Amino acid sequence: MSKVTLSAIAKAAGVGVATVDRVLNRRAPVREATRQNVLRAATALGYRDEQTRLLRGETPQKRARMGFILLSPSYSFWQPFTDAIARSAQPWLPAGESPLFHWHDIDATAQVAASLRALAQQVDVIGLVALDHPLIRHAVEEVSQQGVRVFTLFSDLSPCGHTGYIGLDNQKAGRTAGWMAANLVREQGSIGILVGDHRFNCQESCEISFRSCLREQAAGLRVLEPLKTHETIAGGYAATRELLHMSADLRLIYAPCGGIEGVLTALREVPERQITLVCHGPVAQGELALIDGTMTVMLRHPLQALADTVINTLMKSETGFQQVTVPFEIVTRENI
Repeated sequence: MSKVTLSAIAKAAGVGVATVDRVLNRRAPVREATRQNVLRAATALGYRDEQTRLLRGETPQKRARMGFILLSPSYSFWQPFTDAIARSAQPWLPAGESPLFHWHDIDATAQVAASLRALAQQVDVIGLVALDHPLIRHAVEEVSQQGVRVFTLFSDLSPCGHTGYIGLDNQKAGRTAGWMAANLVREQGSIGILVGDHRFNCQESCEISFRSCLREQAAGLRVLEPLKTHETIAGGYAATRELLHMSADLRLIYAPCGGIEGVLTALREVPERQITLVCHGPVAQGELALIDGTMTVMLRHPLQALADTVINTLMKSETGFQQVTVPFEIVTRENI
């Protein structure tokens, strides 16, 4: 049989060659329906790789023990993300095993470092969500020297030469939010920013890029110092109430963080203020918030596609140094 080309698969699936490349080479997530369509077309044409083997129900040849350190399942989307990771990981695990999960509050740096060391005795590769803290970087270096591959998820660490990264291009996300703010706010006033924690590098990068875009495109808007939500619903509510109290001319809030459910509750208490909200997601009941106008724009992580990318990257990489950038979805009430 002649070699199956990407062009042939693209034609059979009714998509572009670039989409086929993203699916088969795990370069970035695509919509689940599109991914399945591409895999079915590839399978029908006789293309064989690990993904099409999975589609046939065949057992992957490569196996690995996996561990994940994530934020508390009570924070925004972390329970759904945990579930998505567990689904994606199952075919790649040794028979009878499940991925190991440790969950911590965002500022529990000592506990995260302890979890890294504990998991390193049990698994081959670790996916990590954590603050950029010296204790955590030291633990990552230690377990990496033991041969355990570590990948940071969503938020990278300061360069230490021991981790890979799987997540958004946060500069693009922040500048996209800045462009939206410049075009959505039609009168002078102040802009509020909410972050989970100042050591969460992904959010710091989003904030810096957001400010940079507004300096270029909307100099008349005053960007306030960020307030912390601690990634919790209660923290999001308290920070939003503080913003509303301190800034009578508040026009827009940018929140690249968790705790958005609390932000929504606070904004619904003052409908007369008409504050524009641009946030990251997914968010529980986020689509309803878009429909009723409490939220204006969501930059959303497609969680199942992201989980597939995480697992595929962990399984493909022979080292812990690969950098994988995943796209985000721009969601408004008109495209849900």
